[in-house]
Amino acid sequence: MKNPIYKPKGKALEYAHLALNLYTGCDNGCSYCYSPSVLHVSREDFVKVKPRNGVLHALRVQLNKWEIGNGLSLERVLLCFSCDPYPNIDTDITRRALAMLRTDGIAFTVLTKSGERALRDMDIYGPNDAFGSTLTFANAQDSWKWEPNAALPADRMETLQKFHEAGIHTWVSLEPVIDPEQTLDLIKLTHGFVDLYKVGKLNYVKSKVDWRLFGARAIKVLESYGKDYYIKHDLAKHLDGIPFRNTDNRTV
Repeated sequence: MKNPIYKPKGKALEYAHLALNLYTGCDNGCSYCYSPSVLHVSREDFVKVKPRNGVLHALRVQLNKWEIGNGLSLERVLLCFSCDPYPNIDTDITRRALAMLRTDGIAFTVLTKSGERALRDMDIYGPNDAFGSTLTFANAQDSWKWEPNAALPADRMETLQKFHEAGIHTWVSLEPVIDPEQTLDLIKLTHGFVDLYKVGKLNYVKSKVDWRLFGARAIKVLESYGKDYYIKHDLAKHLDGIPFRNTDNRTV
């Protein structure tokens, strides 16, 4: 492994200009996850999570060569794209990686479905770092069905609130959107402690959702609460002239 921090391509760029994957696989077991097909592995094998071999050593080597001031130092590093930074195994590697980034002055942003497991590392966050969670459903029953091993929605929301109360920037990924009504409810339930929402749609699966109507309603709700938001390209192309104002926090 040469450089574990990498520059994503394509749609991933809407979340971060830099990313770091600490594990292979993800044990959240989300039925809508596209990563197994992209990585050409079976879903049975994908949920068998393990740390990437030598990832911390490679990260240390890369950070030692990092040129502060070359522009990259102003980019938040996202953990993680192809895995959850807090799987149901020992996550000491996550804590050590975050500590390395913090010590070296490299801002980071976390995206997880783990809920309270992430609270252990709250003390590492600095003023330029951010904590995010993917919210898909407002009720536990649907979450159990679609995301059987992820933290339940209430756990994720409570964790977001605790990070917010600690003065840490919080954000939510509202993607995939499977039940538009629940997605809109999630905004209403979390607007008091979430700083930024990134809103997408359901991709790679056929859907009967009227995306233009959903997008218009989501924008209306977000703006009624005065929230910062980012409408992802896949949803934006359905809006057909509906105005919106994106906020981009990929840099600090």
